[in-house]
Amino acid sequence: MPDTITLEARSGDVVVGVDGSPASLNAVRYALEEVRRGGGVLRLVHVVPDYGVMTALYPLPPEDLAEAGREVLRGVVEDLGAPVTDVTMETVLRRGSRVATLSSAARAARALVVGTDRRPVAARVLTGNTSNGVAATCVAPVVSVPETWRPGTGAGAVVVGVKSPVHATELLGEAFALAQSRGSRLVVLHSWRMPSGYDDIITDRVAPQEWADRARVELSGLLEEWASSYPEVDLEIRPVHDQAAHALIEASREADEIVLVRRAHGIPAAAHLGSTARAVLRDAHCPVRVVPPGHVVALPGLVLEEAGQLKKE
Repeated sequence: MPDTITLEARSGDVVVGVDGSPASLNAVRYALEEVRRGGGVLRLVHVVPDYGVMTALYPLPPEDLAEAGREVLRGVVEDLGAPVTDVTMETVLRRGSRVATLSSAARAARALVVGTDRRPVAARVLTGNTSNGVAATCVAPVVSVPETWRPGTGAGAVVVGVKSPVHATELLGEAFALAQSRGSRLVVLHSWRMPSGYDDIITDRVAPQEWADRARVELSGLLEEWASSYPEVDLEIRPVHDQAAHALIEASREADEIVLVRRAHGIPAAAHLGSTARAVLRDAHCPVRVVPPGHVVALPGLVLEEAGQLKKE
């Protein structure tokens, strides 16, 4: 397997950022299953830093960094155990900023997969949080895989967190397509809870069950077109009276994957995720997929005609 290739991304490929950590090895295991289901090339990318600790007594030549990076890539492949023969897998060694380089490598990929970065804040002061960084900037969906996750440990459910109709097209398109590809049940979770000082007042005036029924009706309308286009997907609408991040983290205990959408604004870059997404990325028990705004999965049954028109098969 070559340790350097060009990065002309091909549609359908899956890019994995690896650093030799248990979480990044899990990311590779996840990506293997993704490629087995949907095809494409599995591309393992390790980014060598474009800086080094250089002193007069102990200079660190760039080639030493590159060799260390090659060793990381070799180690990840070896740690997978049995040779992978049913998937085309390539390794890539790049130099630069980790977040920017991984995001660039996945710019035309089906997904970018990384291990969840759960180091303490003090350990990330200089290097930043890679999983949050790529989830906030990459133009492809980003899947963050925790080190505790193991394939086949979920309950056959994809959970999508829906807050409002804004960006619902890209969010629901990705979630329905993912559930269909896996043969999974799709749980559409909508949570609501006012700040502590107001929640009791509101719930005294509007019963939680009444609020849940209203949310279920509104979500049914939002989901109608997607449900008719994916009739084989078993759909559950789940309104809950809870804080959004807590509800999603609890749902992740039995989910195969959580699907969220990235906000289209915010400074700095990590703020694009919002506090809910950052909390879920940090604490979820299953992989978390963050969909960028503008990423739309086409409805099934649509074929292109001349002049860019669409028709239904």
